[in-house]
Amino acid sequence: MRCFLIVLAGTCVSLSLASRLSPSLPLEGYEMHLKQLLQKILWAANVKRCFGVITDDLHYPIYDRNFFQSVGRQVVPFFVMRLNASEDLLKPPRQVELVLKAIKSSDCEVYFMTLLNGWQVQRFLRYIYSTRSLNMQKKLILLHDSRLFERDMIHLWSVFVGTIFLKYQMDNRITISTIAFPGILSGVLVTKNLANWESGKSINGKVLFEDKTKDLQGSPIPVAISEHVPMVQWINTTSSYHGVEIEIIDSLGKALNFQPIYYKPNKSEETNWDLEDIYENDAQTGENETQIDSKLIEEVAQHNARFAIGDLHFFQAYLSFVELSLPHNFECLTFLTPESSTDNSWQTFILPFSGAMWTGVLLSLFIVGTVFYAISYLNAILTRTGSTGFFRWFRRNREIPMDPTIFKRVSFRIAISRYRPVKGSHSFRDIFDDYSNCILLTYSMLLYVALPRMPRNWPLRVLTGWYWIYCILLVATYRASFTAILANPAARVTIDSLEDLLHSHIPPSAGASENKQFFLDAIDEVAQKIGQKMEVITQNDDLTSRIANGHSAYYDNEFYLRYLRVADESGGVGSALHIMRDCVVFMPVVLAMEKNSALKQRVDSSIQHLAEGGLIAKWLKDAIQRLPAEAPAQQEALMNLQKFWSSFVALGLGYVVSILALLAERWHFQHFIMKHPMYDVYNPGLYYKFKRLYPEQ
Repeated sequence: MRCFLIVLAGTCVSLSLASRLSPSLPLEGYEMHLKQLLQKILWAANVKRCFGVITDDLHYPIYDRNFFQSVGRQVVPFFVMRLNASEDLLKPPRQVELVLKAIKSSDCEVYFMTLLNGWQVQRFLRYIYSTRSLNMQKKLILLHDSRLFERDMIHLWSVFVGTIFLKYQMDNRITISTIAFPGILSGVLVTKNLANWESGKSINGKVLFEDKTKDLQGSPIPVAISEHVPMVQWINTTSSYHGVEIEIIDSLGKALNFQPIYYKPNKSEETNWDLEDIYENDAQTGENETQIDSKLIEEVAQHNARFAIGDLHFFQAYLSFVELSLPHNFECLTFLTPESSTDNSWQTFILPFSGAMWTGVLLSLFIVGTVFYAISYLNAILTRTGSTGFFRWFRRNREIPMDPTIFKRVSFRIAISRYRPVKGSHSFRDIFDDYSNCILLTYSMLLYVALPRMPRNWPLRVLTGWYWIYCILLVATYRASFTAILANPAARVTIDSLEDLLHSHIPPSAGASENKQFFLDAIDEVAQKIGQKMEVITQNDDLTSRIANGHSAYYDNEFYLRYLRVADESGGVGSALHIMRDCVVFMPVVLAMEKNSALKQRVDSSIQHLAEGGLIAKWLKDAIQRLPAEAPAQQEALMNLQKFWSSFVALGLGYVVSILALLAERWHFQHFIMKHPMYDVYNPGLYYKFKRLYPEQ
């Protein structure tokens, strides 16, 4: 292999080197006519930056001093590469790769590829297509060969739309043809004759190098879609697809004059696939070994669709298989997590005070009740009025127990039953003379319940006044705290950062392995740990229920997570779902096209114009108008049944205590009162009269 790389910037130097490269020798027949045509094509191409020549030994003499002078009045830089006709260019040597890299980096406008071996050209074009070694939207001049138009070359010629084929005829004429575009987008490979050139005739550069991508002549273009809010969504009312990317494709269809044909790829087969063997060169070089889950990428990479839409993110792994457009939006990718609430409405009535406060209140209740009873007892001793029986159950019984046989005497029973207390003989009693009354009245004052009457003793009256002041302050404090609890929402326990998600031990999940790989490749340690735990799921049937139960945290764009939350609420499930506040990354959203697509430049330009005009932002706003960012705020000041639940808890607790007290009283009646010798089933009043006369017995 002989390879030459020449970059010429000066006229004199370039012409002298060109003379040494290929001395001017007399050419006859085929070479002479081909040289004349190439010179005219070079002139018509109006080269401004540079051009490249890739040729073999047979055609090398064509490129002499006269040829390079035909570029115009000012000689421009050029590249010349001479190859052996038997060399396999599907895996070219390092020198060829360097030359191609230099040609592409210089952004040359025209490539002359005069290789007689059609098989060699075919494999060389496959290599260029796979590795993107050259800009395939530039002008390319090739020699016509039937081996270049085999069926498996169709997708290549849909990319090399600026190619011109030169076919030498027996009458010394050369047929100039090109690929019929956009007809090839329909899967039909047909060449279109541009001119039949013969020596002495001129050529029209506008005809040869016409821009074929500006008008697709209403061709049907298959577009693979995947429903994903807000980019693509099926609307039942209109029986059509709507969304941001649907609007973008429709706008592209109007701008480029094509008819988009939307279809959903068949997902019945396994979606995990490997494109390692799609291109023979990839299999040899081992470059494409990335596992891709996206069915859309597969459809475009296998040339079933020209476009793919469905909220595709700009992943580097996709570039080996497809072409990605300019980002039309940047989405906040985050997690949909379960939301737990500290809503303890059943505790609403006890929440105003802390546990220590309630302990102090109950303690003060018994202490003040005891003080009331103690003052009443001391007052009875000092004034010699009222009852002086202070805690009789703590004192030693000083009375002599009665003989049990006396209880059985009929005369004793008759005397007890005939007993009637004499008016004025009973001792005078105040409301605080009984300890049980003291506790009950102290509790009632705490609840703002008035006393049945004021105590007769002034010490008790003074204490009652000060205790009323204490009750007023305590109740006012309770009401203020209780009102604040009703006016403020219950605190929510949410996950708002990656650290919170990692510490919650909720397994993260995503819809594609590319998202998991993104976390694994992150430099952040927390993100790497989340990537190691992340699960790739394909079925979203019970996704919201799994999230609500704390079995998963789903990773996607914020708008799609809003859609899941709204769908969950409208479905009547009512589970608490929360979108994490921190965005993991703002990921660019793109359209997928065929690898090296000839429409990429047009598509990128149109997307930029749509974005600058504000249309994409307007379409996005329309698509998410029914997806609120936050749940509507509740009227927290309203006392609803949920908050009033604590009153039922208190009422139920009172019923339980009352029933227990009733059972305890019944048990005491059966085991103590009914077993007393003075108790008579047919005369129960006898026992109570006896207890009035002999309370210690």
